[in-house]
Amino acid sequence: MVTLRAVTFPRGTGSKSHQGLHSTDETPDNRAMTVASGHADRPDAGSRAGDTHPDYAALFARRVAEAGPPLMRAGAGGAAGVIPLTYGFPDPGSFPVADLIEASRAVLAGNAANALQYGPIAGPVSMLNLLVAKLAGEGISVTHDNLVVTSGGSQGIDLVTHLVINPGDAMLVEAPTFIGALQTFRNAEANLLEVPIDEHGLDVVALENVLLQACATGVRPKLLYTIPTFHNPAGVTLAAERRPRVIELAREYGFLILEDDAYSELRFAGEPLPSLYSLDPEGCVIQVRTFSKILAAGLRLGYLVTPAPLLSRLLQLKVDVGTSPFGNHVAATYAADAASLTGRLDAHILELRAIYRERRDAMLGALTEYAPDGVTWTVPEGGFFTWLTLPEGMDAAKIGPAAQAAGVSFIPGVSYFAGSGGARNLRLAFSYLPPDQLVEGVRRLMSVVSGGG
Repeated sequence: MVTLRAVTFPRGTGSKSHQGLHSTDETPDNRAMTVASGHADRPDAGSRAGDTHPDYAALFARRVAEAGPPLMRAGAGGAAGVIPLTYGFPDPGSFPVADLIEASRAVLAGNAANALQYGPIAGPVSMLNLLVAKLAGEGISVTHDNLVVTSGGSQGIDLVTHLVINPGDAMLVEAPTFIGALQTFRNAEANLLEVPIDEHGLDVVALENVLLQACATGVRPKLLYTIPTFHNPAGVTLAAERRPRVIELAREYGFLILEDDAYSELRFAGEPLPSLYSLDPEGCVIQVRTFSKILAAGLRLGYLVTPAPLLSRLLQLKVDVGTSPFGNHVAATYAADAASLTGRLDAHILELRAIYRERRDAMLGALTEYAPDGVTWTVPEGGFFTWLTLPEGMDAAKIGPAAQAAGVSFIPGVSYFAGSGGARNLRLAFSYLPPDQLVEGVRRLMSVVSGGG
């Protein structure tokens, strides 16, 4: 016989091991909550006498059995007086606030019944039409059957991961790669096989070698996650001559490619390159993109560009009853001008390129001025980041406390590897801060590096 009783968790009774892990914007709601709790007539069921809560650890899935911090994205400002060269936040001054207010009013005045209701799982027609037009402007021909609107790019990564990965399945990731994607793959209990990158992006010779070694041991990778354009964290771009080879290997070895294309629209040097999806439409590539970098991260809007045969399976996994219908309608209304569905958004992206070009140049100029011998860095042609390599014998994680004391923060390179690489590396973001703060932040950091940490 099992009886149900209401258990109230008082405020502040969380495990000490999880306290202090959240920045201010990520702190969970600690209000008392009531849940249904089962009590079974057997020893050791539920909580012990006198305990405030049950033995949670006995209930955890494998993926969270080992405690770890959540993604630390919120609170970009950090501690007072510390210049954060850490997270890839968009420039807050670039948000088109007045235009978004105008678009919100237009939506509420003309289409409130749809915008405030649950929406289509794949996304409202207005947004799908915008995406078709947007991609057509890049020479990519799609229909609504190729599109899924998501809650930022991160939900798109999660959907594709769960589309193909069972616990223990092998997949390929770049070394280094995006922290958020790594956490998604670990949550899915994927077996992560690393492939190195160099100054020209994913090393396709190494990719083939990893595939050969995997096949020799009976392992079949099912997915490659890659960031070919303005890589996060490395800032590099996959060379044009390597791109077709990645497609060839996917077809030869029978895996899908998840192309993370968060930054390609923010190019401020060099010539545009074809996306992997454009090289193999309706083939082995699924592309994930986002509005976070080109409009406003708080809208939480992204999308997948997928071969049409995969659409129904992706929608089967998407259980949110429509990603922010209101946000979709506002973004689609904002994006259009009198001439086209994307006219105002296109003009805004041009402005963003100028902003981020200036910030990249400020950071790279400061590195040239202040970096001691032995420090090297990538020169991105777009995006938000540069990737530093410290002199031999230095460990980026170990100089972190000294850098914090000097008034600057960064993310150590080890965070971006599935394995044990990156000790001498660190990622610097130039997107969030104005040029004068970037210069001062680099000066402080290089002072620490010059002093040996």
